Amino acid sequence: IEKFPRGAKTSKQCSLEMVTNEAELPMISIFKQKRVKGWWPFVARDENDELEITGKVEAELHLLTAEEAEKSPAGLARNEPD
Repeated sequence: IEKFPRGAKTSKQCSLEMVTNEAELPMISIFKQKRVKGWWPFVARDENDELEITGKVEAELHLLTAEEAEKSPAGLARNEPD
């Protein structure tokens, strides 16, 4: 994904407008930035075929080379879940 929508800084700022006004959202390149953290909305269409937020997710994405990923496999050398 060359262009990726920047996530909201807080859950409160994560809104339906992030989907409906996607053309106006700041976009990032995960290939240049390598790490991104934020909040993104989940949306679905309701019975009137209108979009509504069905949930929000806070995520932190790290883009690694294959070599970096082999040195630090997911789940190993990590803290216990909170």
